[in-house]
This record gives sequence, structure tokens and C-alpha cells, in this order.
Amino acid sequence: MEQDAQSVDEVMVVAYGAQKRSAFTGAAVEIKSEDITSHVTSSATNALVGKVAGLTATSTDGGPGSEPKIRIRGIGSMSASSAPLYIVDGAPFDGSIATINPQDIESMTVLKDASSSAIYGARGANGVILITTKKGKGNGKITYDYQYSSQSLARVPKMMNAEQFIDYYSEANL
Repeated sequence: MEQDAQSVDEVMVVAYGAQKRSAFTGAAVEIKSEDITSHVTSSATNALVGKVAGLTATSTDGGPGSEPKIRIRGIGSMSASSAPLYIVDGAPFDGSIATINPQDIESMTVLKDASSSAIYGARGANGVILITTKKGKGNGKITYDYQYSSQSLARVPKMMNAEQFIDYYSEANL
């Protein structure tokens, strides 16, 4: 057997830019688009279950479209939220992650250790989930076409004068 050593520079995107995987000292797990779409799931967070060590997902509601509660670093407070910080395409996302189509996600990176709070402050204390969506290809184009035509004026009903109205009203109330 012969050894085949090749140098691969994996790049990792973090809050303050991109750096080599070897230079990153935190604990991070990256899930690619192929891993997300390889199994049928209705939520992007369900794709993380079983792929990230230390991540727990509990579902309190079995309704369609409900998302599980994700915990990365356990429960840190009895009164405050223990939910991770979601960053979608570089911006904090406070909405429901269940609204993001799993087919639109290019990659998800889970930052699990103290480096996430060093990067994102107190909001990242419960861990951070970075979501990168797929970008559109090509130039978008919007077209608008409007047409209006008219052949004649609308038919205007004949109006009664005061004397005709009194006769009409008298006949109707007899």
C-alpha cells in the first residue's frame, strides 16, 4: 500500500469572514445541501437531527409545519430561552425556521462551543446555526403588460323628474 497525501484547504465561513478549516479552533459541524435533501423532511431543523453530535431536538407539537425545539448546549437558564441563534445569509433570523424550504438551503453550519458566543456575543451563548441559502442563477427579469380598450360609454338610465317620482311613489304605495 502506498500513501497518497494531498493537501486540501477546506474553507469555513464564520461571522467575520472566511478562514481555513485548520485555522478554526472551535467546534463546528457543516451539513451540505446533499445531506439535507438526501432524506425526506418537512423542516430544515429536522435535517440536523442525527448529523450533529450534542444536538437535541424535542417536538412538543405533532401538528404539520411545527418545528422541533433545538438545543445545542443544553438548558442554560430556567427563565430565558435556550434556543440557538439562527443566522440566515449573514443576518440574524428571528422568524420560524420551519418557513425555510429545505430544498433552498445550500449548507448549514452549527457552531457548538464558546467560540460562538465570542463571535456573536450573548445571543450566541446557546450555540449558532448558520444557514446559507442557494443563490439564484442568471439575471432576473420582470415584465408587465397592460391593455385597456372601450368602444362606447356605459348606458346611463333615464332619470325621473320630481313630478314623475311623486306619481311613481303614489302608485307603488296604493
